Amino acid sequence: MQRLEVDGRMVKAVAPAPEDLIVSKLARLDDKDKAFVEAYHNARPLDIALIEERIAATDLDPAVAALAVAYVRGLARS
Repeated sequence: MQRLEVDGRMVKAVAPAPEDLIVSKLARLDDKDKAFVEAYHNARPLDIALIEERIAATDLDPAVAALAVAYVRGLARS
């Protein structure tokens, strides 16, 4: 988090960690989210262990979490 002055006002800038953004995409796993995750992984390989930790730290339905983990592990193998 960072505070910046914009047009004479102080605003708070918040930028999520890339891994958190990836986990939010994995929670949905629709086609456009898969495309985003794959493009990100191709540009900057994901830390699969960290992504799995972040998934485990969420309150996702266990079946959805299992699908997300399986999907991201599949990316690591390709």
